[in-house]
Amino acid sequence: MSTGTVSIWHGEEGWGVIESADTPGGCWAFYSHIWADALPELKPGHSRTIRGGYRELIVGEGVDFTWESVEQDGYSYRAISVTPGREHPQWTIEDSPA
Repeated sequence: MSTGTVSIWHGEEGWGVIESADTPGGCWAFYSHIWADALPELKPGHSRTIRGGYRELIVGEGVDFTWESVEQDGYSYRAISVTPGREHPQWTIEDSPA
């Protein structure tokens, strides 16, 4: 787990960049990875609908994140889980067979 600061966030596109000493040049992040650790595991062959909260990052906020070394849109690192330093929204989660 690394600690960083959000330097860019494109809310309309759902992606941004996290700056950290562990990921020189920035780490690409996508909205679906925000609070990913707070979600229960999805069963094989099921789909998921989440309602009641918007997943976004705020420029300047501190985050904890897990990353992988993969090229993504010009960045050498991609976040696979991002946890902002604030409460996550209250979600209604519905899983159903696909």
